[in-house]
Amino acid sequence: MFRRMLISALLLMGAAILYGCSATQTVSVNGDTTFRERGLLFTSGSVQTAARVPGAGLTSTRTSANGLSKRTVIRIGQDFEAEGLTLSPVLANSLPGWRTERHGDALAAFQQSCKVLTQRSPDDAASVSALGGQVRDWQGVCARAAALDVNDHNRARAFFEEQFNAFEVRGEGTFTGYYEAEINASRTRSRAYSWPLYQRPPELVNGQEYFTRAEIESGALRNRGLELLYVDNPVDVFMLQIQGSGVVKLDDGTTTRVGYAANNAHPFISLRDELERRGYDKAEYGASIQSYTRWLKERPRIAMDVMNTNPRFIFFQENLNDGAIGAQGIQLTGERSLAVDLDFMPLHVPLWLETHATAPNGSSRTIRRMMVAQDTGSAINGAVRGDFFWGSGAGALAMAGRMKSPGVYTMLLPKSIASELSSNSLAMRLPTR
Repeated sequence: MFRRMLISALLLMGAAILYGCSATQTVSVNGDTTFRERGLLFTSGSVQTAARVPGAGLTSTRTSANGLSKRTVIRIGQDFEAEGLTLSPVLANSLPGWRTERHGDALAAFQQSCKVLTQRSPDDAASVSALGGQVRDWQGVCARAAALDVNDHNRARAFFEEQFNAFEVRGEGTFTGYYEAEINASRTRSRAYSWPLYQRPPELVNGQEYFTRAEIESGALRNRGLELLYVDNPVDVFMLQIQGSGVVKLDDGTTTRVGYAANNAHPFISLRDELERRGYDKAEYGASIQSYTRWLKERPRIAMDVMNTNPRFIFFQENLNDGAIGAQGIQLTGERSLAVDLDFMPLHVPLWLETHATAPNGSSRTIRRMMVAQDTGSAINGAVRGDFFWGSGAGALAMAGRMKSPGVYTMLLPKSIASELSSNSLAMRLPTR
């Protein structure tokens, strides 16, 4: 299970012998910028690299100019490498904001993951990352979670403290926001509703490249009966594909939902990056989803040209649930579900997130709360990277559209996985100095 971890450990041990005296400011995490360049200051004994690790029971404090100021947490073990992550065992109840959190709200989101896990074979891998263990590692925890009242926040907090071990994922990453989009559509094609939302083609094979966006928009799937709905604007179709799910207001006055069904296995190219590459003035089209959506709708020819440079295309299915659906059929919870990179982070894992978001009035909202890894996306890449699900409606759009913030997270693993991780990771402990 931890074969890749052992390989990483051996490589790391070799690197430590060769470069054991490297200065802290030359080591980078999650990018090419160094700690000093990112404006991070460290107190004596604090840690962010393999070169300097505090002993068990010591408190690590970090001051940062980007909003993660005066962050203090109690570390109860030495840092180690596992599945491409540098993990630091910490005391969960020492995490900033832990004692005042509404843990019952996070428990309700976790119970949604448990509904999926309890239906799977105990011998299955719980997720892509080996850190997720097997389904059996979660089923006992889920049984205990199901017996709890989500309105009893103190008991919910005790549940997370008793059933999980906390591991901070070292490094600072980026956290963006997404939401359940709202679009106008019809079940029949007309002049007002002429842009199709496609179902998954039967011949599409997961992981194999299919028609590109430009080819599909040029008619590659036309007249095959794959149209699920017809939308009133192509920009809304594009934005729906980025968000992955949406509420649909139909022209007959009814409402339905659509959710992700498949993709064409092509890489994702950022629309905003393409606009910048073409020399368009960012001050004109803006940085928020709302502003550049409006800008594109006012320039339909430019919009189609720019959107077609992103070859990735998403297919949908009608969602009869009362909410957006994430990876593996998990129903998402607004302000509690997080989309992650599944190459690093397992699905279903509770995560303590520390970041911030910008409100419509320009004020900064501190986020210190329990999330659950319940979704993923093609633009979510990196060891410390997440997409915060804000829910649906105008308020969710207002927050999601402006969010791009630095942050850190700590994952909670069931004790059975944590125990196996500990017993297999002695050779992967990072060197101290």
